[in-house]
Amino acid sequence: MNKKYQAEELISKYHQGTASPEERLLVEQWFLIDLEQSHILPDAEAVKKADQKISSNLQAYIQGQAADKKTYKLWKHIAAAAAVLLVVGLGVFFYTSYYAPRHLEGSATTRDLLANDIKPGGNKAYLILSNGKRLSLTDAANGELAKEAGVEITKTADGQVIYSSQPLAPSGRDAVGREGALNIIETPRGGQYQIRLPDGSKVWLNAASKLIYPVSFNGRGQRVVELSGEAYFEIFKNKLQPFVVKSKNQEVTVLGTHFNINSYADEPDTKTTLLEGSVSVRHLEGSAATRDLSYRRDDVKGEERFGGVVLKPGQQSTIDRNRNFDIQVQEVQNLEAAVAWKNGTFMFTSEPIQVVMRKVARWYDVDVEYKTTPDTRKYTGAIARTENISQILALFERMGTVKFEIVGKKIIVK
Repeated sequence: MNKKYQAEELISKYHQGTASPEERLLVEQWFLIDLEQSHILPDAEAVKKADQKISSNLQAYIQGQAADKKTYKLWKHIAAAAAVLLVVGLGVFFYTSYYAPRHLEGSATTRDLLANDIKPGGNKAYLILSNGKRLSLTDAANGELAKEAGVEITKTADGQVIYSSQPLAPSGRDAVGREGALNIIETPRGGQYQIRLPDGSKVWLNAASKLIYPVSFNGRGQRVVELSGEAYFEIFKNKLQPFVVKSKNQEVTVLGTHFNINSYADEPDTKTTLLEGSVSVRHLEGSAATRDLSYRRDDVKGEERFGGVVLKPGQQSTIDRNRNFDIQVQEVQNLEAAVAWKNGTFMFTSEPIQVVMRKVARWYDVDVEYKTTPDTRKYTGAIARTENISQILALFERMGTVKFEIVGKKIIVK
């Protein structure tokens, strides 16, 4: 096949959205390599020229003339600082390159950001026991934290809380006669944490999130937890005890699977993304974010159930309060983006600056104030969550679309 035709075909498939993941990587790869020193492509003519540049690079690659084949692995090295930026139409694409210089150029604006820099979040959380005692997991020593209902609760060095479950008494009550003792783990803004529940299921909590769960699942028909914020779940399979997650406006029922729920109170919708297995998503009247997050037993009295949907791997459900809480289901083009936070990365997919900054605010524990109407561009790209906030803000400033000022724990968008 003609080499030039192969290159043009790849570009065409990329722009039509029909390219495979490997083909998309190849196109983006070569786009970035030649545009490392370019900040903005503002018009259609520039995009056309960029396509021509991609075509040229692809031909060189296909002919075996690529100078450095290591670059094919760039996507595996997202955890770096410097970014490559370009604008296509009204969208912005940026990418963090493992091989790029670690720090952005030292402009006056960037120096101002560095002077008031804010470090990224980390493993921070609070554990609230059933007796109301509040433990700081950040300050607590590794090892045993407490014992409740015959369950040992320990903290590990790598930022996990582990529940080692033991059977309840035949009555279904704990050792001191309390039925259904509950614990709460909550992360502040700037925090994240991992917990292994009594049944062996694993949960990763993102910043500004809360999970309410029983100390033991023994003697229950369902394993019911409540979430506000965002969490990634890997559920231990048990057909006799379905796992149920209640969150803002919805209830997700699973047997054993991997999925992510984004259910922040300040977001307009609740998103559930399925990576493996099968889940049922139902809309619930009322919101876990607006009511007292007290635990409800296996029944859902007082909560009206609406029609639900069953998700398949690679699908995402969305419940939007601005659309009468209808459940929308779509195929996810980039599953990695849905769980990037769990893997230490900010990954944005065609998102406006307000959405981007809400994510930044949660992780860096800052407030955001807009001095001007936010621009209408949508941003796509990735940058490590381990970077100081100055690196992310300087990245956007390089695009020439916004300016930032750091005042204490507030980010002012100009």
